[in-house]
Amino acid sequence: MKKKRFLSIAMAAVMGVSLFAGCGQTSTSSEVSGTSEQTAETSTQSSEPTEIIWMIRADEPKNYDSVMAAVNEKLLQEKNMTLDLRFIAPGDYETKMQMAMAGGDDWDLCFTSSWCNNYVNAAGKGAYLELTPEMLEENAPNMMKIMPEQFWDGIKVNGDIYAMINYQIMYGQAGFMLLKDVVEEQNIDVTAITDWDSLNQVLGQIAEAYPDRYATRGGGVIQPDLFLQETPLSMVMGMPFLMFDTETNKIDNNKFFEKIEPTLASYKLWKDNGYTPADAATLKDENTLLKSGQIITRYQGNKPGIESALKNLYGQDYVVIPMGGSVVNTNSVQSTLTAVNVNSRNPEKAIQMYDYIFSNPEIANLLFFGLEGQDYDMVDGHVQTKEGCWQAPQWQLGNQFNAYPVVGSDEGVWEETMKLNEEAALDPLFGFVPDRTPIETEMASCEAVWGEYKDILYYGLKDYKTVLPEMMEKLEAAGLSKVTAELQSQVDAYLAS
Repeated sequence: MKKKRFLSIAMAAVMGVSLFAGCGQTSTSSEVSGTSEQTAETSTQSSEPTEIIWMIRADEPKNYDSVMAAVNEKLLQEKNMTLDLRFIAPGDYETKMQMAMAGGDDWDLCFTSSWCNNYVNAAGKGAYLELTPEMLEENAPNMMKIMPEQFWDGIKVNGDIYAMINYQIMYGQAGFMLLKDVVEEQNIDVTAITDWDSLNQVLGQIAEAYPDRYATRGGGVIQPDLFLQETPLSMVMGMPFLMFDTETNKIDNNKFFEKIEPTLASYKLWKDNGYTPADAATLKDENTLLKSGQIITRYQGNKPGIESALKNLYGQDYVVIPMGGSVVNTNSVQSTLTAVNVNSRNPEKAIQMYDYIFSNPEIANLLFFGLEGQDYDMVDGHVQTKEGCWQAPQWQLGNQFNAYPVVGSDEGVWEETMKLNEEAALDPLFGFVPDRTPIETEMASCEAVWGEYKDILYYGLKDYKTVLPEMMEKLEAAGLSKVTAELQSQVDAYLAS
């Protein structure tokens, strides 16, 4: 139904161009010839509009038809394109994208990352189009001017680029969010939360005071390489059993788990004491629980303006505290990317569409906030969202720094974020993206083992002291020794270069 609506708009625009072209007096020869630019523009406008299908990881927002009609009206006028923006629920995104890639479905752009719809894996398997420097310079010149050059090193796979970087906060820093009214009612001193013991004490206090609510979300959403780590831990391909030890410059299979033992113990404590939802490991509709205040605390990446952003997202006031050091690593740069389908019918047009949205604040904010008057009001130059409004994940839609400031946000938040991007420490292996080819079978088997045990460990489903030896045994049987030896060789060569 949506696709038919967009095509109707496209046809109306094309017919409008044709009708106007047939009106008026006869042109002189000079008017007919015009400039090459005018000729190219006329040719573009008179051709059939190109539809670009973009898959993103989010629940479909309210007012979809009216917002996308406005977006496509502008895209038709400016680019002779339309956008079919397809929202896939977060809990379903991974599975549906794997099916879409395996089945050769019709789509052009998709959200991919280090933590969902794995970018390196999909690129290595040939699902994404290689984006050459020439292709990017020609079709995405605005993005190439805006995006800091050093970040591209963080997304190369075997030396090549297979996605465009969504520009937002590029460093990772752990944080923790707590409902402000609970902090005030319980007289919680958030500055005293400095380690796992003090955090667990606060969560116990909250659980006792609010037995009909959840003290916290659960450990599976926490980044243990960042959380309560003064110096963030370095992992190869984001795999904890492949931790890079900066003291020895060696890959260690066990050290990560040794360093996060208090973390794993806390996850088990939360599960055993009922601090988290019983279905925390499979929970698909977390947003409803957050918007209703049923989940009181949660892990949250820290950044400037985060409290205002959470207020707009969930309608709740939060206190957010930093819980670790900051770092720009390969994982964080790969945390939100947009890839082009290797089978896209219009790959250049897809890149052009992305570049236009990336560099055009007007259409970017249409996608970010919807329609003024319907979805939000402008109050002194700031966005005040309305109830039941359009909401879309800005960090998946090109350049988040295009976003209008929201009511309650600090002035200069984007400038401060970009400054912190530049100042954050670089991971010791930043830019190292291994070649999986020699170990593809073993690596895939090891990832399958980690997938089997990750939720068990991170949601405290079983005693980690029993689980870890069992998991390591399976990893060894899957070929961990070969994986480690090969990756160590590649790391040595990378550091030497």
